[in-house]
Amino acid sequence: MKKLFITLLLLFTFSILTAQEGFNGMWKDEDSSYITTIIATEYKVLSVFNTSFEEHRIVTEDIIFEKDNKFTTEINNNRNGYSVTIEYSIINKDTLLLKYSKDLEGEYILTRLK
Repeated sequence: MKKLFITLLLLFTFSILTAQEGFNGMWKDEDSSYITTIIATEYKVLSVFNTSFEEHRIVTEDIIFEKDNKFTTEINNNRNGYSVTIEYSIINKDTLLLKYSKDLEGEYILTRLK
């Protein structure tokens, strides 16, 4: 019983420690021209940026919080006062749920580009 408990604890710890790596990749919402790129290691999300080839823009997000299989970013545009907070969470290996708050409210689904 003790060995089973230790094995389960190690498995749980490993899954938490590598949770951030599941965000790594390029993601797309079918209703947007933007592609979201997330660069992550096993332990940390390093960078999030959005690219639109239609609008010729790159928007960088500031990472403000990380925990387990979730992280939160902010986008602030000083020119027009636009501000949004985005919470990312993994639904499955090819799907993310984004919860927007502040100037834009709602939930959006991103799918992994292959």
